[in-house]
Amino acid sequence: MKNDIRFLVTNACNYDCYFCHMEGVNSVTRKHRLLIEDYIILFKLYSSMEKWNGVTISGGEPLLFRNIDILLKRLFEEKANITLVTNGSLLHLHLKSMKYVKRVNVSIHTMNQDMYSQIVNREAEKLSVVKENLKHIRNLYPELEIRLNVTPCKNQSWDKEELVNLITFATTINASIKCTELFPNNQEDCISVETLKEELQMLGFTYIKTNQRTELFKRENTQVFLTQCTCAKAILQNDPILYCRANHDLYVNYNATFPLCRLGNENIDFWEEIKERNLDVLEMKMKLAKRRVSREVCQQHLRCIYL
Repeated sequence: MKNDIRFLVTNACNYDCYFCHMEGVNSVTRKHRLLIEDYIILFKLYSSMEKWNGVTISGGEPLLFRNIDILLKRLFEEKANITLVTNGSLLHLHLKSMKYVKRVNVSIHTMNQDMYSQIVNREAEKLSVVKENLKHIRNLYPELEIRLNVTPCKNQSWDKEELVNLITFATTINASIKCTELFPNNQEDCISVETLKEELQMLGFTYIKTNQRTELFKRENTQVFLTQCTCAKAILQNDPILYCRANHDLYVNYNATFPLCRLGNENIDFWEEIKERNLDVLEMKMKLAKRRVSREVCQQHLRCIYL
């Protein structure tokens, strides 16, 4: 499978979800910030290196990045296949730019307003805003792929009825759903992938085999994907680091670093290379970042989390 280059364009967010891991954004404060042209160079270099044009834009909340509309347009002009990961609350401010996006992934973990408010630590009415934004986007862009990103947790009083409500809403806007197991999955709050499988089968969904690490269940035209964090899958493998290298995107922080591992603070700084347009060394650093950390560091982090 091909892996995207993932631009973490900001560490700012207008939500405060209690289980958020901020997509791996490095919390280290630096004065360096990538510009639009920097992102374009990184995309073109990665695309040439990997023979793949997939780009995922996330954060933080990427729609808080003040140049997000320009970035989406420029990437589209470079033939990028763009996925935007957002909480959806600001989509109404960027409707025109959705024509550049192939898929929008919207984090919407419940259809219950009170529970939504508890999860995002904002007023309950935000859920209605997100739902209306999604309906509006569907009307404007019938071909746009919409995916609801859901993290089911016991703290949300999760039950099969909650899944039914999400599926019903997804069906009305012709969207798919991706349920991601809480990370790490040894928390008491975690709803396991196995539990979700049972619930989907009880609802008449059929398992469809794929070549990806996500599992697909389908009922008529509605698709539900089940997945775990790469780390949660890696710990089950004989060689976690090889699994990680084969199944992760190349993460690019807004502050000109490549984060190497979501469980540690390791990163590769490429500010000088991007500033000087030293593309040979930049490509070398990208290849190193794709390989992630050493076997010893990876297994040490995984042991700390799971054992």
